[in-house]
Amino acid sequence: MNPVHENVALRFAKEFASGRKGFSLEEIPEFFAQYQGNVPTLRSYQGAVTKPVVFKDCLLILMPENQRQALYDLCDNPPAGKHVMPDEKTRKALLHVLLQADGVSPLGAELSQISVIGIRRQWMTAASRLPDTPAAAITAARTLLESTCKTILIELGEVSDSSGDLGRLYKQLRRKLGIDPTQGATQSIHQVINGLTQCVDGIAGLSNIAGDRHGLAGGAKINDLAFASLCVHAAGTMSLFLVRVYRDQFRGPQP
Repeated sequence: MNPVHENVALRFAKEFASGRKGFSLEEIPEFFAQYQGNVPTLRSYQGAVTKPVVFKDCLLILMPENQRQALYDLCDNPPAGKHVMPDEKTRKALLHVLLQADGVSPLGAELSQISVIGIRRQWMTAASRLPDTPAAAITAARTLLESTCKTILIELGEVSDSSGDLGRLYKQLRRKLGIDPTQGATQSIHQVINGLTQCVDGIAGLSNIAGDRHGLAGGAKINDLAFASLCVHAAGTMSLFLVRVYRDQFRGPQP
């Protein structure tokens, strides 16, 4: 995967980091640091520096995959900042510029309701419940996976499984994304995918019998922090994986 072209970086910088549009100077490194830890800090510059320069420098130092995830997030769900972010029409036009530069047809490309940052925020919200209410954290983990699967399926024009069975919902999305182990995957990938399926089933099972929606026999709740933590972080990891696969398939550079 090639890095994002500098001209594309400058187009985004113009809309997201110039004048009183988009990010403030201080917000730019903070945003990109969520995707990779080695972005420049304002202290690393000698003398005065402009917002477009910092934006371009922070973007171009990222790995190509992280560059695209950051720009997808800016198009789909830009964070609130001190200044006004580009409107939907402008962000969709920028998405088309990025796709065209990557050799992907922008025809029919729409903005998405999900983002890597959004998934991470929900993940951290679930994790924040762990110390006091492990059962609530398990419920939040299930909700994160469920909402991720349903949103992607809706955006793919699919009617999502409505049975309430998280395992069935996940398998429906997995097949739609072409990551089903019966569809020609290697043995190693087959093992990983099957492992993820078992994690989903386990999270669903724990949520059904021990989440804060139901409770154990006699009204008891699960209080094992280790198991609850495993559910939360497994759900977060799998949700990010599904979003990245979805984006790579329908937006990413052609191999």
